[in-house]
Amino acid sequence: MEIYKRLRTKHIFLNASLKDKDEVIRFVADTFARDGVVANTRLLYESMKKREKTMSTGIGDGIGIPNAASWETNEPALLLIRLADPIDFEALDGLYVDIILALVVPENRTHLHLQILARISRLCKRTEFLEFVRQANNSNDLWEEIRRIEEEIAFH
Repeated sequence: MEIYKRLRTKHIFLNASLKDKDEVIRFVADTFARDGVVANTRLLYESMKKREKTMSTGIGDGIGIPNAASWETNEPALLLIRLADPIDFEALDGLYVDIILALVVPENRTHLHLQILARISRLCKRTEFLEFVRQANNSNDLWEEIRRIEEEIAFH
């Protein structure tokens, strides 16, 4: 389950000015609703907020992975945000977050949800990925780099 196959360039946002975790989650829900991934912004927003109350999705190293399952979507969708300024995401390591990889998956596809989260985690362990996200000038180049890294990972 390659990330690049689920991530559209229109869902890559570089230097987004979002001031806190709530604003990030609201932006994610609004974007997925605007693009037809889900129909109801409020339901996705509330689902992501509920997930954050269980345990922060700030996984460390400046990365947040807000995610939720939704009966409104048929296919998994991803959104990548590089924040203009790092924010407190209540990350496990206490560091502020500047990279967001948001995910929504169909509610009845728990195994797929876990597969994608594992793939995101594997990708985020690659320093070259994090460096490129933090330095990329445009979404097309970033998408191509993600594809290249994932194809390289597939051979290891």
